[in-house]
Amino acid sequence: MIASMVRATAVLLIVAGGLYGATTANEAQLCADAPNPDAAIQHCTAAIQSGGLANADLAAALVNRCHANERKGDNARALPDCERAIQLAPESAPAVHRRGSVRLHSGDLDGAMLDFEEAIFLDPNFALAYRSRAAVCMRRAAAASNPAVRDEQYDQAIRNLDEALRLTPDGDAYAKRGWCRIKKQSYDSAKEDLDEAIRLGSGAQAYYYRGWYHIFKEEYTEAITDFDEAIRLKPEHAEAYKSRGWIHNRQEEYHRAIQDYTEALRLRPDYEGYSGRAWAYYYSGSYVLSLRDTALAWWRVWVPIVLVAGLIGILGWFGKAKQPEPPAQVSSEPPADDDNEPLQEPLEVPVEAPLPAASISRDALNEADLDVLIRTGVRRPALIGLAEGLLQEAGVPFLVMGQSEVASQAGGNFGWWNIRVPHEREAEAREIIRAVEEMK
Repeated sequence: MIASMVRATAVLLIVAGGLYGATTANEAQLCADAPNPDAAIQHCTAAIQSGGLANADLAAALVNRCHANERKGDNARALPDCERAIQLAPESAPAVHRRGSVRLHSGDLDGAMLDFEEAIFLDPNFALAYRSRAAVCMRRAAAASNPAVRDEQYDQAIRNLDEALRLTPDGDAYAKRGWCRIKKQSYDSAKEDLDEAIRLGSGAQAYYYRGWYHIFKEEYTEAITDFDEAIRLKPEHAEAYKSRGWIHNRQEEYHRAIQDYTEALRLRPDYEGYSGRAWAYYYSGSYVLSLRDTALAWWRVWVPIVLVAGLIGILGWFGKAKQPEPPAQVSSEPPADDDNEPLQEPLEVPVEAPLPAASISRDALNEADLDVLIRTGVRRPALIGLAEGLLQEAGVPFLVMGQSEVASQAGGNFGWWNIRVPHEREAEAREIIRAVEEMK
């Protein structure tokens, strides 16, 4: 009797252990295959808390949960899981890469680059790490004010994408390389990359990039078609709405432009959306709405600047208030250099040249006749002066508009000078301006 009870108990323990192990394994598999982030977090958490996973499997579950939280935009929860996974499996390239991805989405470009380079060191054939390293270069290029630095970052991005595509042909890599080539003005090779990205099913972003290729080629009908497809594939693609709105503004279809910018602002309010819609409102005759959107656009730019300047001023005032009184006797000798305190060189801040005053050529009858606004690609005063001279020689009435005037009338494309001419002389004026632009 006792022997039978012992055998039965042993069988029950074996069955229970098997079921427990099977449940843990199932949760780990569901963690990896879950269709959405919430389901992935639920199954990964169950697998992690079960205590039945070996270190390598536990690290994989932590990486999967890290990725799920990253997809939800919760980087604060994602990062600790990646850190723990790396502690359990320090040689795991996917774990290190995932931490780099979280850092990239958190804005820590330097930390992300270190992680991607370590992932490539651990696995030189890890194509995704090369793509991610290219993404850091693209972010740095977009933020660079120095053209030489910007070009070098795009070159580095292209080299990384070349390596990623050598290892694994991928639509996303083709799309990114196509965008980099657009920024380098290599339009033909960019078009080939973007066509291949679309053929491989890269999705909305490839159509968005190709739309901008068509803009740079002044093929606006084709650009709108690509932006339409990007929006169909990703209805929340705010940048595609803004880009399509920009074309509608250029084609004087202001009602459509207002619709596109309004949808873009609903998805993600920003300076470009408000300034573009302000332009559309102005030229459609809705001056009050244009003024409102211009104020909203600049409010987003100037309020942070004013707050930071005010905070610096307050801190400076408190700093002066806390300084001790000078001693009664002050030596006339200058203080000796302290090798422990490096000299601080003054920062060289580039200063923009003053804007030219609005000037109408002698041939212009009145400002109302100048009904076409040409947006130039000219910043340098010398070039805009050359354009004025050529227009005067050709007898084309014109008005040069500086940044302040464009801000009040159009609300967009600040930093460039623009020229208004009569409609009947538009083609001649554009030829002259295009010739000047090529000299930059």
